[in-house]
Amino acid sequence: MHTSPHTRTRRHPVLLGLMEVLRIDLITVPAAFVIATVFWLIGLGSQLPYSIIPEWAFALWGVVHGLSVSTMGFDFSLAPSLITLGVWLLFAAGAKRLVAGVTETDAEGIDSVDASWWKSILAALATYVIVYGGPLVTLTLLLGDGALTPLGFLRLALMLLSASAAGYLWVRGLDDIPRLQDLDDDAWGVGAHLVKRLLWGSAFLSALVIATGIVLRWDELAESLQVYSSPLSAGVGLLIIQILFAPGILFASLSWIAGTGVNVGAGDPSSVFHAVAGPVPHVPVLQLLVGDYPAWTNAAPALLVLLGILSVIIGRDHARQVMMASWAGLGVAAVKLFVVLEILAVFARGSMGPVGLSAFGPSALTSAVVITAWLGLGMIGGLVLTRLSDMQGGPSSADDDGFDEDEEPFGRIADERSADYSDDD
Repeated sequence: MHTSPHTRTRRHPVLLGLMEVLRIDLITVPAAFVIATVFWLIGLGSQLPYSIIPEWAFALWGVVHGLSVSTMGFDFSLAPSLITLGVWLLFAAGAKRLVAGVTETDAEGIDSVDASWWKSILAALATYVIVYGGPLVTLTLLLGDGALTPLGFLRLALMLLSASAAGYLWVRGLDDIPRLQDLDDDAWGVGAHLVKRLLWGSAFLSALVIATGIVLRWDELAESLQVYSSPLSAGVGLLIIQILFAPGILFASLSWIAGTGVNVGAGDPSSVFHAVAGPVPHVPVLQLLVGDYPAWTNAAPALLVLLGILSVIIGRDHARQVMMASWAGLGVAAVKLFVVLEILAVFARGSMGPVGLSAFGPSALTSAVVITAWLGLGMIGGLVLTRLSDMQGGPSSADDDGFDEDEEPFGRIADERSADYSDDD
């Protein structure tokens, strides 16, 4: 018996966008209700009605995306950045699936390259962003006691648009973007690898600085926890809360190291060069921002420069690739790094309830610029060191130093430029 082949239905880009929105909403909204219910049970459940749970859920949903809300008499606009990062990755993954689906559908529907293919992707992504963001803003304002603030809408737009752009680049790359499509692939790849190293290195450096501050101020931090009826339980609870804000805390630590500082309330920012007297809530990571530190801590910005140098020179193959990409690779890395740090800076600042945290966080205008400048200075130093090492890496110097060709850290890099290598990304 002869059967005809199955005809594959071509879905409209708008429909694909709606399906991705539904998929993400089915994850984020129930999760917000679960978290709100948990807080109601372990917190003030015996004193508050059940109706507070939807209000908290939609307020949390909005705050995670950067919106400002007011509940129980307190203002909240400081996003729990670890949850925000998770939602950003979820949204970026959805954008990736969406762009891949539209690309596959258009490829099956045409026999040659169509100049209007980008209209389908634009329609799908616009639907994705608007249909997800519209109900989010509406429900946060109506049910979550949200507030209309320019900073809140800026953060929401940055989050959704940057995640959509990341999903697009993940699938299509730079080949379809005017001006950027002529960018050297090696420079783009080296820049991406450098940014990965710098971000992971910055996170490690921030955690190391926080750990050092805890060691130096241990007695004061232990004393501050004594204000709670159960210091141990309070310490565990505060640790969990600080983990939820970890990306923002790590960026604030970078801003403190760089000298731009962190605002605590309405006073001057606290930085490695200028300490403030407080007062601040009895939270360990906030207590580290007040009080004096030894004079040698003023050299902390040098750690950022050192991190930039190490990000270039560690790994012989990596150093060779950076040198071959030259200034273009460093420029790509600096631009990418600044974009990521600026988004982090915008989300790391806001209010969180009581007096003392009404204006908390690093400056969104200067912190990312200064941190990028310190790290960029280090990358330039690393590239110069690599080139100097290559200039000195001749046959005679290798024999005199007792190194074989395979043992030299950076020797004869220029002689190996024709070697076949690929970026780790």
